[in-house]
Amino acid sequence: MGGELQIRTLGGLEISRDGRPITGFVSAKAQALLCYLAVTGRPHSRPALAGLLWGEMSEASALTNLRQALSNLRRLLPSYLTITRQSVAFNPEAPYWLDVEEFERRVAPPDLYSQAGRGSEQEQAVQRLREALELYRGNFLEGLYVRGAPDFEEWALLQQERLRALALRALHYLVDHYTTRGEYPLALHYVDRLLTLAPWQEEAHRQKMWLLAHEGQLAAALAQYEVCRRALAKELEVEPSTETTALYERIRSARFTRRHNLPPQPTPFIGREEALREIGQLLLNPDCRLLTLVGPGGIGKTRLALQAASQQSNRFLHGVRFVPLTSLPSAAFLAQAIAEALEFSFRGPEDPRTQLLSHLQEREMLLVLDGFEHILEGAGFLADILQQAPQVKLLVTSRERLQLRWEWIFEVEGMKVPEVGEGTKAANNEAVQMFLQTARRIRPRFSLEEDEASVISICRLVEGMPLGIELAAGWVREFPCRVIAQEIEQNLGFLIAAAQDMPRRHRSLRAAFDYSWKLLSEEEKRVFRQLSLFRGGFRQEAARAVAGASPAVLSSLESKSLIRRETSGRYGMHELLRQYAEEKLREAPGEEEAARERLCAYYIAFLQEKDGQLDGEEIGQALRAIGEEIENVRVGWAWAVRRGKLEEIEQGVDALLRFYEARGWFQEGRETCREAIERLRQLPAGNRRRERVLSRILTYQGLFAYYLGLVQEAQERLEESLVISRRLGARKEMAYALNNLGILAAMRGDYQEEKRLFRESLSLYRAIGERRQVATLLNNLAIAERLGGAYEEARKLTLESLAICRETGYRRGLARALQHLGNIAYCTKEYEEAKRFYEESLLIFREIGDRAGMALALGNLGIANYELGEYVEAEAQLEESLALRREIGDRLGVVIALNSLGSVALATGAHQEAKRHLKEALSLALKIQSFPMALDALMELAHLLAEKGEREKGLELAALVSHHPATEDHTREKAQEIAARLAADLPPSVAAAAQGRGREMEIERAAEEVLAYID
Repeated sequence: MGGELQIRTLGGLEISRDGRPITGFVSAKAQALLCYLAVTGRPHSRPALAGLLWGEMSEASALTNLRQALSNLRRLLPSYLTITRQSVAFNPEAPYWLDVEEFERRVAPPDLYSQAGRGSEQEQAVQRLREALELYRGNFLEGLYVRGAPDFEEWALLQQERLRALALRALHYLVDHYTTRGEYPLALHYVDRLLTLAPWQEEAHRQKMWLLAHEGQLAAALAQYEVCRRALAKELEVEPSTETTALYERIRSARFTRRHNLPPQPTPFIGREEALREIGQLLLNPDCRLLTLVGPGGIGKTRLALQAASQQSNRFLHGVRFVPLTSLPSAAFLAQAIAEALEFSFRGPEDPRTQLLSHLQEREMLLVLDGFEHILEGAGFLADILQQAPQVKLLVTSRERLQLRWEWIFEVEGMKVPEVGEGTKAANNEAVQMFLQTARRIRPRFSLEEDEASVISICRLVEGMPLGIELAAGWVREFPCRVIAQEIEQNLGFLIAAAQDMPRRHRSLRAAFDYSWKLLSEEEKRVFRQLSLFRGGFRQEAARAVAGASPAVLSSLESKSLIRRETSGRYGMHELLRQYAEEKLREAPGEEEAARERLCAYYIAFLQEKDGQLDGEEIGQALRAIGEEIENVRVGWAWAVRRGKLEEIEQGVDALLRFYEARGWFQEGRETCREAIERLRQLPAGNRRRERVLSRILTYQGLFAYYLGLVQEAQERLEESLVISRRLGARKEMAYALNNLGILAAMRGDYQEEKRLFRESLSLYRAIGERRQVATLLNNLAIAERLGGAYEEARKLTLESLAICRETGYRRGLARALQHLGNIAYCTKEYEEAKRFYEESLLIFREIGDRAGMALALGNLGIANYELGEYVEAEAQLEESLALRREIGDRLGVVIALNSLGSVALATGAHQEAKRHLKEALSLALKIQSFPMALDALMELAHLLAEKGEREKGLELAALVSHHPATEDHTREKAQEIAARLAADLPPSVAAAAQGRGREMEIERAAEEVLAYID
């Protein structure tokens, strides 16, 4: 009987010839004998084989059974066994195929893994491993039962473990290989196979979580953590490691992170496929943490970085953030610029850089830092980020290297230009395509056939620099391409002769600049140089007001590629062109000062206009408008402060600082106030306007200090403001200071002082007819009444506030009043009613873009769902609230969210998670001196101790919270319930002693003791 014998042993036993199963084996032991002989590949003595499979019998009986089995195998496979009187062997000369041999040949050569990291050798190794794993369908001889043969079973088990180890090694390699290459679906395929073989391997579970998260399957990644936890408990009786739990927390936090903030581009990206591929590979390389795209200005570094980043946005758990740096005056603003891109606000007395580093520690993201060359002294801070935030990568564009040890360099060259004699292929060249794209925006019917040689010449003259190509193509409406090429060549020749010390690339671009400048009309030149004052772009109306730019002139400058129109409708200017125009402006000093005055006046008037909208239905639109113009607003504001322009400062201060408050930019708000106060103090005393403005800005500085957790500074600034405003009789400034002093009193838990200050502020606002502020104070006073348990009075005041908000269109006040009605319903245990108010409030906060309000509403909605037993929904809302509060730097809000998450974790029996949340909440509450929130955390910790059977210690804490004057009323009620339950479970004398200790304990000492106790 001819044909090849095929023996499959992996994943079950299959014996066939030419694809047809062989039947007729007398027993499973006959099949086992064939497998043993084939796999071992050497002769065995008859007694040894008899003992292997029939060891429980006498030697004679065992040998008889062996003879029968051999006879059966000889009949079925006549040429495959070599049998003598002494030994038996498998005949390797007969045509056969054995899966184990093929598997080991592919997976186990000695040098496979040591050489698998190099080029084509790596691809060959990967292919061999994939083929091997196709053969590995499961465990060796899976499903084959051989009764009464313990020696054979032991041998089979050893083979099974050896082959599984080889398969696991191969799988680990392939998972790592495809992960490193960014081929996540393939990596997931192999990690799933790995976990099928070894469900106890925590590292593989962690890899699967990571891969799922980076494929955008965050819910599946979080569910995998639970699979891991159950598998480890079942197989090893252990909990997941801190590394796995930390990854789980990072993935949870990423659920509420938007993928990127990359600005949309007005034109399609052209060419540079090879550069993008190389940058992509470098960004995937775990060793490359800082990649600097280095090249001269105008070479296209920014556009290349944006394109590369957009291709990588799903490769980073927390996405990609673009940080424009060209308008930064110095490296001192670097941390603020990164924080703005992250939508993170500084808060508390810590140095902003320290806060930012702490925020980035648990982030996995790509930061694109664009235009670093003028702030190279800030490179050390990038090293700090890389050192302290191990999952953060940096993609930097710069005209110079950063000179850091972390740095990998990618030299950005000009676009590929046609080679001499390339002829008809020129149309496919990337530099030529870019010229055509620009030219056809100006002349839709422009054809390369008109003057192909001149277009190629232009691309070569500017050495493929995108900015030079754009500038040259901008003149195709006015001049033939051969004229443009001739003029650039003449300018270049002049520059080569006149500036030998200038790099050739810079000379070629300068030639294009000078050529464009020379051809502008006097009016176009004037407008172009004055537009250099704008930062971050400008709108048409601003260009008209500041530079006297007509739509026709703007259109002309745009057609010449000197300015560009963004997708948003704003105009922008390449930074190199802006610097060139600024040089020209400095040559006309009188003109420069007058233009700066006009820019200041325009943006102060802009702020004054938006101020009227910040309390109304247009608040969201107003905040977006100020945010869009904030760089120009800063320029105008700085000019007003530097020149001591009291009227302009007074007109712009409220909108600017309220914008900072709404956006959560507390650190910048505080610094802006500090600079303004310092300048105002230098102006002559006795000016009533100066004193009034000073009082107002002092109040804002106190407010920002409060947000930053600088309680003492806040108190001092607010008290100074109140002294000045009382002396002036400035009721509006007095009322604002009193309101914020009331908020500080509430933070200390001094509720009587809080109400007194709010009532005085309310009286002043009523007297001057500030109805929207009256609504705010009514709501604040209502909060004070609620905290003291006067729920009906609180509801009455809140409804009065609500009515004023509806009548005046005060959207932000309306949302806050609805929020407080929800709080009152929550305190009176009407949880469904509370949810309704919270949801209505959240819609308004989202609509107007109030992130602090959104965080507040989400947190309250989460705790209402907790009371209703909707724990999954509650946890998701509280996690989103916590993420928002961390981002905006709302440390008091972070404490509230952590306390609430602790409550949910306790309800679901997740004691370790509850402990972690509550420890962080208590430590932070004490750090910012928020005693009511510290007491709230202590109350939940008392609950935790009760759950864990620590009744006496739990009773101490519950007694402290129950009797402390700073405890909020609803927290007191819960603490009293816990205390009563715990006291009932203890002997009366022990309970009385514990309660006595608790009543006499101070918050700080209780916190110190309980933190040490639960650890």
